[in-house]
Amino acid sequence: MTENTQARKYDAKIRKRAARILATGVGHRALAVELGIPEATARQWARSYAVGGQAAVMNAGSTHRVYPYELKLSVVRDRIEQGMSVREVMIKHGVPSESSVKTWCRQYRDGGPEALVNKPRGRKPKHPKS
Repeated sequence: MTENTQARKYDAKIRKRAARILATGVGHRALAVELGIPEATARQWARSYAVGGQAAVMNAGSTHRVYPYELKLSVVRDRIEQGMSVREVMIKHGVPSESSVKTWCRQYRDGGPEALVNKPRGRKPKHPKS
């Protein structure tokens, strides 16, 4: 993986600074320049900030959240059928993850509403031999 495509972790100090900058109403491009971070990261943090403020920026990606089927379906319908932007649906439904919205839309297009049903995660349990 090259330096430009490698996922990076940002510490609490830079995230807190980003939240302070976003609180002033600065856009994601200016944030990227100010902090020397990729525009895509700055855009995600700006969207997260719009949904949940500083806490959303500080905790971005730190926990795996499971969303109910009804919420995912509402998000997808607003995005696909109503033509709302990713940012608009993130704010309306309180979903701080751009990638979740995009994933749900892709799943819906590929497999319909059933594709949004939550599936068990992890390894399947081993059955004892009889």
